[in-house]
Amino acid sequence: MKTFLRYFTLLAIVLLCAGAVLSITSTGMTMMNWMYPLVALAALFLLGLWFLGFGPGIFKTRVKPFFIALGCFLLLGILGVLLLRYEGSTSGSSFPKFRFVWEKPDTAEPIAEPLVQSDLSTDERRILGAAADLKTIFGPDRNGIWEAPSFATDWSTTQPKLLWRRAVGKGWSSFVVAGNRAITQEQAGDAERVLCLNIATGKEIWHYDDLETRLLLIKEENAGARMGGDGPRATPRIHEDKVYAVGATGIANCLSLETGKKIWSRHMIDEFGGETQRWGIANAPLVLPELKAVLFAGTDFVSGKSGVTYAALNLESGETKWTYQGEGASYASPRILTIHGVRQIVSVNRQSVSGIAPASGKEIWRHEWKGQFPKVGQPHLVGENRILVTASYGVGTRLIEISKDGEGWSTDEVWNSNRMKTKFSSAAIHKGWAWGLDEGRLAAISLEDGTKTYKKEKFGFGQNLLFCDHILIQSEKGPVVIGKIGPEGFTETGRIEDALSSMTWNVPAVAGRILLVRNDREAACYLLPKKRQE
Repeated sequence: MKTFLRYFTLLAIVLLCAGAVLSITSTGMTMMNWMYPLVALAALFLLGLWFLGFGPGIFKTRVKPFFIALGCFLLLGILGVLLLRYEGSTSGSSFPKFRFVWEKPDTAEPIAEPLVQSDLSTDERRILGAAADLKTIFGPDRNGIWEAPSFATDWSTTQPKLLWRRAVGKGWSSFVVAGNRAITQEQAGDAERVLCLNIATGKEIWHYDDLETRLLLIKEENAGARMGGDGPRATPRIHEDKVYAVGATGIANCLSLETGKKIWSRHMIDEFGGETQRWGIANAPLVLPELKAVLFAGTDFVSGKSGVTYAALNLESGETKWTYQGEGASYASPRILTIHGVRQIVSVNRQSVSGIAPASGKEIWRHEWKGQFPKVGQPHLVGENRILVTASYGVGTRLIEISKDGEGWSTDEVWNSNRMKTKFSSAAIHKGWAWGLDEGRLAAISLEDGTKTYKKEKFGFGQNLLFCDHILIQSEKGPVVIGKIGPEGFTETGRIEDALSSMTWNVPAVAGRILLVRNDREAACYLLPKKRQE
């Protein structure tokens, strides 16, 4: 009987651990990779118990080595706690980054590196002639899709040219562009900063600071904030002669585009109640020209009368025009879409997708989309009345059909799929398929039923923009890659191998033939090659 138990329990341990590994792998989510080392530790502990109960020799001879091994593991754990300091993630997979406690912390101070300029950067007239305005994130429709590229997509003969490279502070904001000004946000010590650079030279034109303002000053690590690092997340919005920006902690600013001087400021969390999102406010401001208002995201979740999902503020004075309570904001940015002839704000919220009347903030329709994890991807209009939303963390992708009967609105889920898991990025629509980074791999799913049609190249948790049938990818490790997509898959047509050199989650900005890329350490500007017909 003892022989049977010996081999039966050993087999049970092996099968249990193998089953756990297969279960983790089957989710297709890199966040679950955290579980692999836990399974390994559990396997070692169970094997230790098995050795104690069924190992060779008498029981007394097995007790001592068992407790010696257990003591060594505990000692290693204690030494790890005492000697190592957690400093966020190594990548979008959520694997931890550690430093020894005696090493210099990875602070929010910008890297002290000089501005590097190429000879091209001195020809400001030529550069401005190649540039175009890009006044909001993801392009004019805020969906990351351009009908046609403004640059040559084959970089095999003519490579993009570096204009400048410079250090920037921490932050996951992108760039917006107007004239010779490129604007982003960064963390400068304990100040959240809106930074304006000359697009041709990379030199600072102006900056504006919110002092004593930093996400990790108000968010404890047990809330998960440190995993995403410090610094502002949201990309500013340029409208006419003003810049509208919101920091990670909820301070909304209206600044002069010319000088950076503050015109007005509101604190979306302090004034409306609630608390900032766990990983900071990343929702880009949306201008509503017909209302002469700008929309800012509010609290993480709404509790009773505390907090708002959105507040529409007067463009000139910052006074509140209306608020939309909802259930809390997400990390995606709202868009203006027309559905059934009705112009509306379409918003991915904390646990829903909704249509909101721009003039009043009244909810037109709402579709429940549960899930406690962050939703980042932009909503896409598919056809005339369907909305595609994508997310990771087991939330998955949904195609939602919106119906209108008289004054009544209703929604229905056409399909849901776990084949497009966009963690930090957004999908893009092209000829019946949705293309995007599915847990770090370039993939496509059918808009008809959500089935996977393609998944191959690994770019990590970066970002992507679509230019007709070419997709431009900012890979997580730094290189920028462009290639043609279609039924046959992806064919690379160009690459900037040294575009950036460390973990990058920021959305690239394409303004005409100007490409601006950045992460939480450096920013670079490239002049893309001309189209052949030019």
